[in-house]
Amino acid sequence: YTARSGSVANTVTTANPLMSLISPATKRGWVTGVRVEAGVTAAIAGQTLLFQLARPGNTATATGLATIAGHDFSAPNSLASQATTWSTAPTVGVILAEWTLPQTSGSMWEEFPPTGDEWGIPAIATGAANSGLHLFVTASVSTSTPVFVTMIFSE
Repeated sequence: YTARSGSVANTVTTANPLMSLISPATKRGWVTGVRVEAGVTAAIAGQTLLFQLARPGNTATATGLATIAGHDFSAPNSLASQATTWSTAPTVGVILAEWTLPQTSGSMWEEFPPTGDEWGIPAIATGAANSGLHLFVTASVSTSTPVFVTMIFSE
């Protein structure tokens, strides 16, 4: 399955949640790849974007959970959901992976961990402690920068 954030305008220098993947209480998911990209920005050279894949540091509650369709049109939809909005946004907890990119237009990175090192999405529904796996961005300067995230996962 592939979950995409779409364009998220980042204008802050604190950890900003971009996207969450949340499994139901009955099924665990596995993130097998992450892609991050900076869109067109006026940030000057030397500035950075820190992307962090993390467990939550609080009890977050996602709103507007989206169902993720399978790649094969005959495959079932994913049991996991994605969120880009929250009534209680996640905060950074245990960091599983992080990447630093230049805060310049078109910077991108993708990471596919070695087999057996997938990042687990706990089988805990939204609104419960430790729910979900979340991707955050922290900019070194508050120049508006659109960012894009794609998480590839399996169940």
